[in-house]
Amino acid sequence: MLEDGNLVFAASIILMTAATYFTRAGGLFIISKITPTPRIRAFLNHVPASILVAIIVPNLAEKGPAEFISAAITAAAAVFTRNLILSLLTGLICISILRAFIF
Repeated sequence: MLEDGNLVFAASIILMTAATYFTRAGGLFIISKITPTPRIRAFLNHVPASILVAIIVPNLAEKGPAEFISAAITAAAAVFTRNLILSLLTGLICISILRAFIF
């Protein structure tokens, strides 16, 4: 039997899951019912990069040199290889080596 605290915890997880699902499904439903103009399509193509920058830059501002160097090397790997997995692996290996042996 669930205690009161566990029941609240379980209910909050279920409600957050439902909110996330319906937010994403609603967006997909709306975009499937309209034909986006070239301007809207261009905007939507740039949204992932904007979100990524909005997440990464504030984190880099409060971290140390190992994170900054790793981010620069990861960005360079992404530009040169155009391979997401290889870029992620490059960043993970770089930050691991820098944290373990240098900083």
